Amino acid sequence: MKELLQRYPKTVIKKAAEVKALVFDVDGVLTDGSITYDESGREIKTFNVKDGQIIAHLKRAGIVTGIISGRESGALSKRATELKLDFCHQGIVDKANVLEKLMEFHKIKKKQVAYIGDDINDLPVFKLAGFSICPADAPLYIKSKTDLITFVPGGRGVVREVADLVLAAQGKLEEVLR
Repeated sequence: MKELLQRYPKTVIKKAAEVKALVFDVDGVLTDGSITYDESGREIKTFNVKDGQIIAHLKRAGIVTGIISGRESGALSKRATELKLDFCHQGIVDKANVLEKLMEFHKIKKKQVAYIGDDINDLPVFKLAGFSICPADAPLYIKSKTDLITFVPGGRGVVREVADLVLAAQGKLEEVLR
């Protein structure tokens, strides 16, 4: 996994090695940020299967996984259930408050939390998390507030990229690949 880790600065690898919880936003992270409605007004979201594939491996590695989203969506509820996430909080205005409660509940320290977000409502959470991450297509003012900007844009495997990094930094990716 040396080749994977060589892509990242040592400070990022060190932060990834501490992660015990990977928490993420949805629109612009798990999706490309598009919102599509069908004729009846139902929301349709497109998720990247690569993100979903790695969640089970994170959980087996003892890493808490979950969503804190500012919007509510039936499609997201279905996806979160499929992925067997530890939590999925939707319609959240104060994401940092929810993360604080989750950290307390799971007995996880700030430095052990990685958070992936892409917009203004994620900024307070970046301050709370020990490892803040945004997709490649996030606005510049968001990128300037994070520890890591992924190589891929939202909806194109952002969670997968971060999960691979975390597992590799913790020496667990080789086991996953076996």
